[in-house]
Amino acid sequence: MNKKFKTIFFFTLFLFAALIILNVLTESNLQKDGWYSGAIMYFFSFSLFHIGILEKNFSKGASFVQSHLFLTAMKMILSVLFIITYATIQGEKTDPLFFMWFLILYLFYTAVLGWLFYSRK
Repeated sequence: MNKKFKTIFFFTLFLFAALIILNVLTESNLQKDGWYSGAIMYFFSFSLFHIGILEKNFSKGASFVQSHLFLTAMKMILSVLFIITYATIQGEKTDPLFFMWFLILYLFYTAVLGWLFYSRK
């Protein structure tokens, strides 16, 4: 296992622990329908895909930049589709807290991926 995979994996475990603690501390059952956990798994899966693609192009310069831009656009489009799917399926039961949770996850995973690829050794 490489360092980037381990970092994303442990970060995801931390987020699941935070979700469980948040679920225990709040009155609403956040994990009853699986959307909160599904959002974490979506970002974890996409991050692994992102790492796999960018690792191959890391030393290629222009190819790395093109891959990174394409993956960023794809992540945005798929995230919007995830949110639309959630809102459509939930209907009137849509939880506004989920949108905040999703945005926080998006920002955190983006920051971790940026840190993994752009930090100097």
